[in-house]
Amino acid sequence: MTRLKSFLPILIFGLLLANKSVAQQDRLPVIDMHMHSQTSIWADKRLCFPQPCEARESMINDPDELRPAALAAMDEYNVVLAVVSGRKDAVLEWTAESQDLFITGIQINRPDDISYQELKGLLESGRVQVLGELALQYEAIPIDDPSVDPMLSLAYELDIPVHVHVAGLGGSPDFPIHLGNPLRLAKVLGKYPGLRIYIENASWPFLEEVTSLMYQYPSVYVDISTILHLTPKEVAYNYLKGLVDNGLGKRIMYGSDQMIWPEVIGENIEAIEAAEFLSDEQKRDILYNNAARFLRLTDEQISAHHGQ
Repeated sequence: MTRLKSFLPILIFGLLLANKSVAQQDRLPVIDMHMHSQTSIWADKRLCFPQPCEARESMINDPDELRPAALAAMDEYNVVLAVVSGRKDAVLEWTAESQDLFITGIQINRPDDISYQELKGLLESGRVQVLGELALQYEAIPIDDPSVDPMLSLAYELDIPVHVHVAGLGGSPDFPIHLGNPLRLAKVLGKYPGLRIYIENASWPFLEEVTSLMYQYPSVYVDISTILHLTPKEVAYNYLKGLVDNGLGKRIMYGSDQMIWPEVIGENIEAIEAAEFLSDEQKRDILYNNAARFLRLTDEQISAHHGQ
């Protein structure tokens, strides 16, 4: 009996492993490079382009409800790691309880949203590990504006990844589309060679421009995110196929752009899985491998994500 009791903790642990969700048993791991702790940008419930379109009624505006709903979606689709950005206090609270599951980003809409010294302290301490989302375009501030340079210089000095919104997809009538050309990043990368930048929404619809940028600067990656659930499926697939056909399949990463609709986490994963023009290897690259390389995950982390 004493011997049996000594094995009970091991037996219980084994039962816990055996009772992992079916999704985690059946699905390979996924890294989500583009998630938000909270946003009100889409509070009018619309979630597609072009407008007008049918409203999505499933939004969650209460942060206390949003986080558990997002965690449940992550568990269902075996999302093992996610970059979450938001305003400082909200995102730090979001990620504090699950630091093995989240990489903390900080959303900055204007360079004066946070002081240089405070940002430096957050990055140096490791409390924030990604600079961004830099949503400067929403405020009509180009990424190569001199006012942005101190932040980019800091990221370069500390070797911090930078997540930027440089695209033609906004969400408001006064969104400055003309500032979305990703070639603006060439000036930044010329000054900070090797700076790890990833562009959200794959800089849609600037396919030729982002291809040119990525050819010249190997440290630039993209996340294929919002266009998967905002634009018509054929449009999203054509754009993704264009990136792959241009030889960039090793630098495309999955993102949900979860804001107030946790279900888009699974919808975007399923959209990639259903893309018939992608090979199984290309799907795994987009859903996990490319992000693991970009984030410089260790062999131990990768093995753990795969249950090894």
